[in-house]
Amino acid sequence: MPVSVRRFLPAVAALSLPLSLIAVGQAGAERADPESPEVTAALSAAEEAGEPVAVESETTEYSEVEANPDGTLTLRQSHEPQRVRRNDQWVPVDLTLQRRADGTIGPKASPVQIRFATGSRTGTAELAVVAKDGREVGIGWNGDLPEPRLSGPTATYPEVLPGIDLVLTAKNSGFSQVLAVKNAQAARNPELRKLSFPSHERGVAPRLARDGGIEVLAEDGSVAFRGDASRMWDSRGNGGQTRARALASAAGSESAKSTMDVQVEGDAVVVHPDQEFLTSPERVFPVFIDPEYWWSGSKQNHAVVQSRWPDQRNYNRTDGDLGDLKAGVQGGYISRSFFDIGVGPMRGKVIHRATVRSRVIHSWSCDGGPTDLWLTGGIGPGTTWNSQPGWHRKLGSIYRSNHAAYCPSDGHAEVPIDGLMREAAGNGWTTMTFGLRATTMDSNDWRRFALDPVLEVVYNSAPDQPGELSMEGGEIPCATGQDRPFVFTETPRLRGRLSDPDAGMLDARFSLRSGPVGDSSEIWSGSTGNVPSGSFAEVTVPAGKVTEEGTYNWSMHVTDGDSSSNWVGNCEFEVDKTAPGTPAVSSTDYPGGGDTVAGGIGQTGAFTVTANGTSDVDHFLWSVTEDENDDPRTRADADRLGGSALVRWTPTLAGPQTMFVRSVDRAGNRSEIVRYKIFVREGEPLTTKLSGHWKLDGDTADGSGNDRTLTATGEADLTAEGYTGEAVSLDGSDQHLSHAAPVLDTSRSYSVSAWAKLDRAGEWWAVASQDGQHSSGFQLQATPDGKWAVVMFSEDVDGGGSRHARIVSEQGVQPGAWTHLVAAYDHGAEELRLYVNGAPAGELDYASTWNATGDFHVGAAMWKGARTDFFPGDIDEVRAYQRVIVDSEAALLANQPVLRAHYPLDEGSGDVAEDVATGRTAELTGTAGWSTGGEHPAAEFAGQWGENYGAVRGPRPAMRTDRSYTVSAWVRLDEVDDYARTAVSFGGDEFSPFMLQYRPESQKWCLLTSLRPDGAGGWFVLSEQQATAGEWVLLTGVYDVAHQETRLYVDGRYTATRTGVTGWNGPGELMIGGSRWTARDTDPWNGTVRDVRLYSGVLSDREIGRLYAQN
Repeated sequence: MPVSVRRFLPAVAALSLPLSLIAVGQAGAERADPESPEVTAALSAAEEAGEPVAVESETTEYSEVEANPDGTLTLRQSHEPQRVRRNDQWVPVDLTLQRRADGTIGPKASPVQIRFATGSRTGTAELAVVAKDGREVGIGWNGDLPEPRLSGPTATYPEVLPGIDLVLTAKNSGFSQVLAVKNAQAARNPELRKLSFPSHERGVAPRLARDGGIEVLAEDGSVAFRGDASRMWDSRGNGGQTRARALASAAGSESAKSTMDVQVEGDAVVVHPDQEFLTSPERVFPVFIDPEYWWSGSKQNHAVVQSRWPDQRNYNRTDGDLGDLKAGVQGGYISRSFFDIGVGPMRGKVIHRATVRSRVIHSWSCDGGPTDLWLTGGIGPGTTWNSQPGWHRKLGSIYRSNHAAYCPSDGHAEVPIDGLMREAAGNGWTTMTFGLRATTMDSNDWRRFALDPVLEVVYNSAPDQPGELSMEGGEIPCATGQDRPFVFTETPRLRGRLSDPDAGMLDARFSLRSGPVGDSSEIWSGSTGNVPSGSFAEVTVPAGKVTEEGTYNWSMHVTDGDSSSNWVGNCEFEVDKTAPGTPAVSSTDYPGGGDTVAGGIGQTGAFTVTANGTSDVDHFLWSVTEDENDDPRTRADADRLGGSALVRWTPTLAGPQTMFVRSVDRAGNRSEIVRYKIFVREGEPLTTKLSGHWKLDGDTADGSGNDRTLTATGEADLTAEGYTGEAVSLDGSDQHLSHAAPVLDTSRSYSVSAWAKLDRAGEWWAVASQDGQHSSGFQLQATPDGKWAVVMFSEDVDGGGSRHARIVSEQGVQPGAWTHLVAAYDHGAEELRLYVNGAPAGELDYASTWNATGDFHVGAAMWKGARTDFFPGDIDEVRAYQRVIVDSEAALLANQPVLRAHYPLDEGSGDVAEDVATGRTAELTGTAGWSTGGEHPAAEFAGQWGENYGAVRGPRPAMRTDRSYTVSAWVRLDEVDDYARTAVSFGGDEFSPFMLQYRPESQKWCLLTSLRPDGAGGWFVLSEQQATAGEWVLLTGVYDVAHQETRLYVDGRYTATRTGVTGWNGPGELMIGGSRWTARDTDPWNGTVRDVRLYSGVLSDREIGRLYAQN
């Protein structure tokens, strides 16, 4: 098929000289296929409104698309730019000149940047400039330049030389410039022998082209602009028209013409007008001297060829009489015209209608013969009369007349090209080139056409083939042959994803056949409609269609009501409705039967599950009693069809347990459930499977009984104050502790815990680790950005291998504060976990375990075979378990209570109270005194404010209130009154972080924890019991950071809980008998207080009960 394919030329740069400079914008750039998502919205809006709606996202300078109410789209692709982008809005091209604030003149809205000069007595280097893509080219003027007269797109500078006007005209893609020589006297001006125009250039350089034109080269050597300064013509054929009219009508088709010599000399373009032509007595003035430039970027192209000038190249020229398209005989010679229009966006579309529209701007007669529209070959810079493209196919004829004097009309003309457009869409043409020529040689057939043809196409798009074909909601992908899936259902669900380039509503049809592909017959077909493009269409095969076991296959296609896709699919499936037999379960770690006590909490066990003789078992489903689910859902794949699977499970509860297991065949049929009964041994939570326990209370002995004593490297201090007792203090140089053998098998379940207090953050610091040959098998660590972390490496190589499985806490490191850390690896669940202060801080799936068989370290690690990450700070209470520490145990470890202060308040005299836990003392202040007359000695408070305020004030115990803590005191109120009364608190600059107190609103006991250091409000946990005056009561308040809750106990018994509590660490002293609120001493106790105890950690219910019993 002789297809016209557009040729793209190198981009050209611009020159400055007396010429016409035209820059061209992107012409009909191909849009992506499928259409943009906005098409769907536009189609819906058009249907609702009953009229076309613009698809804004498809608009370009050259094209626009409308959505039609009938679901089609209309493309209008113009040959010339119709609109430009201004402030994120499209505005029509408007070449009307206006004066600008910067002192230049330019069009209101043009596809390229154009600026003309105003008047100047000294001339200007920038008479006219066009800019595109950061490059500029233009021409200057050496003489006086009067102020121009503006008319539409034209600026006329009168009498730049005697009898000569300079005229600049803005065009769609640049500008033209002519010197209008008005009379014979002016034509004899000696300055017309040689015209030198200063060249304005930015990012370009001009040169003469081989064809005699001008090329302007960009930095990369491409041609950014082209120019032609070789033409001059007179006004013959324009009769009495004004000069403006003559210019607008392109100087008339009968104008006499001549070619000038052009040179590019340094920074100027020089033109030598034809003196014989200028001074000929046959000249009709004015005579026009018209150099021209145009931008040669991507555009739609045109050319006019004329028999009188058989070798003249007029590709994309618009100067003189080339400003329009023309066809026919005039002045004794023949004109023909070519133009191309991009059609790439129509590739693959369904074409309803296509029309080429044009506008006749002049016809010789009112009843002339036709002008024919042809499909031709492509055009280019070398197109001339003697090198016309092939005239391939006549498409239609234009009879429209438009003579201003005798038969004026709007000139509208159109030729339908439905068939050609379908051919172009089907074959993926990118451009079509059209030709205009007269049918006969009769001058009555002469016509001129505006240079603005438009291609209008009404189309939609054939739906795409359905994709992502699957069954059962996407769970079973389409397959054929040995890969075909097995199903048990007799009513399978079939589906596929529908898409349409026009993004409209679609219908899908399905066909189900009995038998394999190639040997089957249809047993059912069905459809579903109104499916949005991009969505799935799904149908369920009705009951009674699939009645037997065996092979089936199905396919589907899609339609938009106008066109359809091909059938796709041939998806096979096998129906199997027979359930498998029950599996068999066995384990040496946890023997079945429920009578053998084995294992323990956190101890991972291996269970072997077999198909028990059923050949098509694909996988097993299992669960255990502690999951509170006897419908097994956890999947374990068989090692082969009809084979076995190894299940690993880690108990978190002791006592009788049941594992529920069933087999599932490849069709999804499920067996009956097998119940495998076990008995999990109940052990001591913190000692079971303890591989090492280093209290670090002045020595490095192992308290687990495994004789794994640590050895100190460097001058490690083993007498530092610990979280409990003493601790090891390390300086971050090379000091650390180690055991010269592995403590753990890191390929199995294990856990490591420790109390850690960093001096500073900023690098990798290791709390505990165990060596491989090149890397640690695990590291419990702090990160450079000040977070706690645990990491395991996928390989024992330098760099740790391809995966570093690292959990990083959200909680930041608090230098100088003790923090409890637990790292746990659950081999059964293939999961790494981190706990900070007893609370889960993250978990990560990880299966690439290996056994690090090197030394165990406290305060250091291994990286690339070298010792590193030395810990700067204190470490206490390090434990290693060859099992998983579960959530409750992590909280228990972090919450182990440590007595930080104990004031019996039994002195009876003086102004000092002793802390019998530490030996420090508190001072009785204000009206605080002693009560000695009752059954129990105690501190006594008058409950007064101001000068009479009394409290026992002591040093702050080593207890952080943003960690777990317990506070307990025996209290007695003298009166149940209308004021809050605090027995124990910590002071503060603004607020006490906690208050153990009496609340008057409810007349109940309370633990109040305040919201933050600088804000009123807090969390109340109130007792069930009412307060009674004159009675001794033991109040115990607990803050459990692991569970983010506070609890209150009265007389050793639990009474209430408040959840969602977040504590903060107050800086103040211990206060007995009062508290701080809004920077004031407040809530004075009215009565007596004794036996005040404060703990880091959480006392258990049993331990709180013992406090009550012993007092």
